[in-house]
Amino acid sequence: MYYMKIIIIGAGKVGATLIKNFINEGHDVVILDIDADAVADRVNRFDINGVIGGGAERVALLEAGVEEADFLIACTSQDEVNILSCVIAKKLGAKHTIARVRDPQYFSEMDSVRDIIGLDLAFNPERQTAIEIERLIKFPSAKSIESFATGKALMVEFDVLEGNPIIGKTIMEIGKEYKNNVLFGIIKRDGSAIIPKGDTKVNKGDVIYIIGAELDIINFSKKLKIFKPRSKSCFIIGGGKVAYYLAKALIRDGIDVKILENDQERATFLSEELPKATILLGDGTDHSVLEEEGLKNADACVTLMGVDEQNVIVSLFAKMKGVSKVVTNVDRSIISSMVTQFGLDTVISPRKVIASHIVKHVRATEVKDGINNLYMLTKDVEAVEFTVKSSFEKMGIPLKSLNVKKNFLIGGIVREEEFVLPTGDTDLRENDRVIVVSKGEQINELRDILD
Repeated sequence: MYYMKIIIIGAGKVGATLIKNFINEGHDVVILDIDADAVADRVNRFDINGVIGGGAERVALLEAGVEEADFLIACTSQDEVNILSCVIAKKLGAKHTIARVRDPQYFSEMDSVRDIIGLDLAFNPERQTAIEIERLIKFPSAKSIESFATGKALMVEFDVLEGNPIIGKTIMEIGKEYKNNVLFGIIKRDGSAIIPKGDTKVNKGDVIYIIGAELDIINFSKKLKIFKPRSKSCFIIGGGKVAYYLAKALIRDGIDVKILENDQERATFLSEELPKATILLGDGTDHSVLEEEGLKNADACVTLMGVDEQNVIVSLFAKMKGVSKVVTNVDRSIISSMVTQFGLDTVISPRKVIASHIVKHVRATEVKDGINNLYMLTKDVEAVEFTVKSSFEKMGIPLKSLNVKKNFLIGGIVREEEFVLPTGDTDLRENDRVIVVSKGEQINELRDILD
């Protein structure tokens, strides 16, 4: 693996989450921020180098070693500083630059000017979080969803709860009984991840990751009696930027949207910008308001208020009222680790969403051999989508004849826009898009999975 030098500008929550991810991969990380106390905290907590100064200050960037940086990631609270930092860093020698751009007007222009200013990626935390939530509203049976080959294949996370008919059965037995055209990619059990084999049994309390075409996963979830129909209505509590992006996306999907916001000025803005949504003025923590506005009649509820504890309490109330799909915004890790015990099925953290998005981009830049997507599923498990190139020397050979290393799994193949469930007789062909699940070892090219 190639270890990189990464400079992170901005020592806030997103910056701290990025630091943690990158040092776990062994990269050399430098934090730069104007707040001396924040820099000292990150340096002491993560044992990294720190520089006190502004992200757009040439002297500070040079002190951080920008001329040798593989990546510079600017994630301060100011869009202008982030963009300018990246422009200067690229001029000073940084190989790749990434900027946090939250203003919708700025962000909408990034594609047209990115090459001009030398920016490799612009990310909008609120918009990316909304995209993640939208997927879950459209596929409410799932805890999380990852998309491969432009949506031709999905990896969907489910809980195995009491009463699930596959409990106690092996993967092979499940395949024979349900004749499912899906593959078990990962099983998470007791805090660790397993790449399952045919004789692996599914236990109560497991978290399973299923790979397949969307329709096949839906049919399989129906057989297991865990299927929830696509949401037709969504009640959003809290009208911030995530709510704005989410509402726009859901309305495009034909889903009825209500937003409850307690600030008059913000509610007015939303009503003007989202004429097809119902905007309500009221306190999202007031149960009588929620009942009066018909929360129990919604198919889905998303809590997006600024206080984690309020989101958790209101989400529990929505579950109690029988709302089928509840998505809870929780940004503090200490609370996030607790709430699943309360019965909340889907918890989302904007800083973790965007950190994952950036880490995937950095890894995908590092892995150049036909990679399309990379997903960090746990701290030591990832799913990588490769395109088979003409240089791959094992084309045409059945998978059963390939010596695939331990802890690697070929989880699916998309061939000519169709999902192919791999078996021992399946071979790899040029231009196939191959989904590889790996545990404990990062792969840089497809041939790395073979002995």
